[in-house]
Amino acid sequence: MSVKFNIKAVKNFLYIVLLFCASCKEQKPPQVTFDIPSLIGKNIDQVRKVLGRSEDTSPDPSRPSVKGYTNHYHKNGQHLLIHFDPHTRKITRFYIHLYVPYDNLEDVMKVGNLDSIETMNYIIEPSYSFLRSYSGIEVIIR
Repeated sequence: MSVKFNIKAVKNFLYIVLLFCASCKEQKPPQVTFDIPSLIGKNIDQVRKVLGRSEDTSPDPSRPSVKGYTNHYHKNGQHLLIHFDPHTRKITRFYIHLYVPYDNLEDVMKVGNLDSIETMNYIIEPSYSFLRSYSGIEVIIR
C-alpha cells in the first residue's frame, strides 16, 4: 500500500499549528500601569502634568461646537485614552485598551489600579475581544 503526501497541505497545516502555538504564550501577570484613582477629580491640564505630554500632536479644539476631545498615552504596552471637554477641561472618561487581553476583569482593573467596578466617583464598563476575553475597560466619571 502506497501513501502519498501532499507536501503543500502538510506545510500549510504545520504553519497553522506553528501560528497557534506562537499565540498561546503565557500571559504576564498584570501590573499597575496607570493610577486612575489618583487622576479622578483632576482636569485635563492637571492630568497632563502627572502623565506628561500626550501623543496627540494637534492642539485642543477651540471651536465651541466641539464637545469632546481625546488624549492618548502609551506605557508598558498599555494604551490609555482620556476623553474630556475642551472648554471646561473636565475629564468625562478614561479608557484602558490592552494589546493582550486578559481572561478576568480583575486583571484588567489592576492595570488602572482599580479595585471596584462601581464607586461614587466612577463606574466601569468592560470591553471584550472576540474570544470573550477582556480587551479593556472604560472608566466613566460620575
